[in-house]
Amino acid sequence: MKFTKKIAFASASLALTMATPAALLTQNAAFAKTTTVKQATKVKVTKKTTPFYHKDGSKFTKKKPYVYGSWKSTVAYKNTSYNVVKTVTIKGAKYYYIGNDAYLKASDVKVTATKTVKSSSTSSAKKASTSSSKTTSKKTSSTSSSTSSSSSSKKTSSKKTVTQIQVTKKTTPFYHKDGSKFTKKSPYVYQSLGWKSTVAYKGTEYKVFKTITIKGSKYYYIGNSAYLKASAVKVIASK
Repeated sequence: MKFTKKIAFASASLALTMATPAALLTQNAAFAKTTTVKQATKVKVTKKTTPFYHKDGSKFTKKKPYVYGSWKSTVAYKNTSYNVVKTVTIKGAKYYYIGNDAYLKASDVKVTATKTVKSSSTSSAKKASTSSSKTTSKKTSSTSSSTSSSSSSKKTSSKKTVTQIQVTKKTTPFYHKDGSKFTKKSPYVYQSLGWKSTVAYKGTEYKVFKTITIKGSKYYYIGNSAYLKASAVKVIASK
């Protein structure tokens, strides 16, 4: 009788041991599902203007504006779209990191694109974003070096070469090299920043790569196949 009880007890213990891995797998599967979330990949500005922020929550200033290639500003403009690298919390508020050390407050934008991710894949996504940022910065630096080399070749001329301009009108169109304006269907797009617009805004600064004449009017080439009319801007730097 005692022997029978021992066998029964051992059988019950074995059954519990064999059931444990299956139970753990079920729990792990449930946990994996709970970590699957939608991550913002693109946002659009909903306010007339909204500040660019640093990672400590402070705003960019006129002395130290947000700089992306040849584009400088302290604010983002309504309906402008930006690619989101990651979502963070700063002083209790949600922000979207758009690259180049700049953040936009979630309350000032709306999410226009998302992707479903798991926590395990977040780190790799960050690495990919970081590497793409590095690639972009390398491209920018190479562009800058090519610009400096081309400008150095112009030193033989006694005339001053315009190197930077600032928009003086409330808005001014971006033009193609044939003098036609960019349209809403085919707007001016600034590289991987995800910034799209048909116009440039007052106070925004741009680097000038060359000065040309289109249909009898002077234009400044600011890169990415876009030109600004000289009458709509003022020169703030030359050499």
